[in-house]
Amino acid sequence: MPADTETAKISAQEKEAEKNAADFVQASKARIVEYEEELQQLRNMIPFENMTYEDLPERFKDPTLDPVKYPHWPHKPVSDL
Repeated sequence: MPADTETAKISAQEKEAEKNAADFVQASKARIVEYEEELQQLRNMIPFENMTYEDLPERFKDPTLDPVKYPHWPHKPVSDL
């Protein structure tokens, strides 16, 4: 019967896989906590039907929603029309 040389390698790979799986589960739990906080913020915000143009940039920090830097159409002051 030949000598068993692969069992130690397989055991090492199994331990490494268990460690990787445990790290993944831990990171996933941290992401879940972050997502639950974000979901709670979305649940607590003003409904879209009741939002004004001023509320939208305050809630969603999108730079293109800045009314001073990117004014709404017609993009010119009324006095220039």
